[in-house]
Amino acid sequence: MTDGVTGRRGVIALMGAMDVEVAAIRQAICQPRLVTVLGCEITSGLLDGHPVLLAESGIGKVNASLTTAALAQAGATSLVFVGVAGGVGPGIQVGDAVVATSLVQHDVDITVFGHAPGVISGVLAGGVADSGLSDALAAGARALNATVHRGIIASGDQFITSPDRAAAIAQQFDAMAVEMEGAAVAQVCTRLGLPFAVLRWISDTADGHAETDFGQFVQKIAQLDLAVVKQLLSTR
Repeated sequence: MTDGVTGRRGVIALMGAMDVEVAAIRQAICQPRLVTVLGCEITSGLLDGHPVLLAESGIGKVNASLTTAALAQAGATSLVFVGVAGGVGPGIQVGDAVVATSLVQHDVDITVFGHAPGVISGVLAGGVADSGLSDALAAGARALNATVHRGIIASGDQFITSPDRAAAIAQQFDAMAVEMEGAAVAQVCTRLGLPFAVLRWISDTADGHAETDFGQFVQKIAQLDLAVVKQLLSTR
């Protein structure tokens, strides 16, 4: 099946929340073409000869959900989300990579109706990442000599800086990292049957001890994301 934007098969979508997280990938795309789908600006083109779609979602779960739907409508056959996150699991250090095995929305709470935290009507508010895509991301990060962790990433519309709140999320959901978009992407992809994976680089430990120069750190991470994505594409 071909899609309406690229007219090619096997189109991988690449997404990050902030422009700085995807700028390096955007600059590397050949024959770029801008399209607008569901109000979201998407760049279509070739990366190392592979058809890709790229979008900056904006921060938060609603923005991420809408952009995921737009990329799916534009013809994505799989999706990879990249960016930074706060580390909350034991042994997680600034600069480490976390590749999600699954994602959950930590701020979903209808326990008063008998549901577990992070669950709506018996269904996880998130999803399980595609093992093949995730393995490729982990291999790509390890090739860059990064320390790679595999585990649960928790998402919510909150920027977590409290050590107590970070510890509570880690304990409640067995989470390794916390951010603001991934589980929404996971939930939409799961509903649409779209394979997905999430790679997050740890910029802080979600306890107020952030990277001193966040802007410089994210620019460096953007180059790592580009390298990992190129490595992933080379295996397809």
